[in-house]
Amino acid sequence: MMLSAEALEIINYLKTAEGKFFSLSEISRRAGGRRRFEESPGWAKGLVGPLLEAGLIEVNPRGHYRVPPKTQNSAHPHAKAPLVAAKKPRKVIGDDYFPDCPEPRIVAGDYFPPTD
Repeated sequence: MMLSAEALEIINYLKTAEGKFFSLSEISRRAGGRRRFEESPGWAKGLVGPLLEAGLIEVNPRGHYRVPPKTQNSAHPHAKAPLVAAKKPRKVIGDDYFPDCPEPRIVAGDYFPPTD
């Protein structure tokens, strides 16, 4: 389904508070901005029908709309499993935060060590 810019605005607005239902007038007022609402207060009315049929939004018995909540078992074939960062064991160094380094260090104020 090809979505228009207005339909995407509706979906994005409904995603701001997942699980919460919004009335059609509130969607029209907040998703499109003040100017669009003043010009046409019911601009979203014609767009929610196709979004409902596509299953992108859902409606409750009172006529309020929301984005369907996400489920754990996604039926989408390209859904990826969440990445889990491997926890590395932390090394306790002791009183000295900086461990000894095997590389050459500045010794006795000589920044450039002599080369042979």
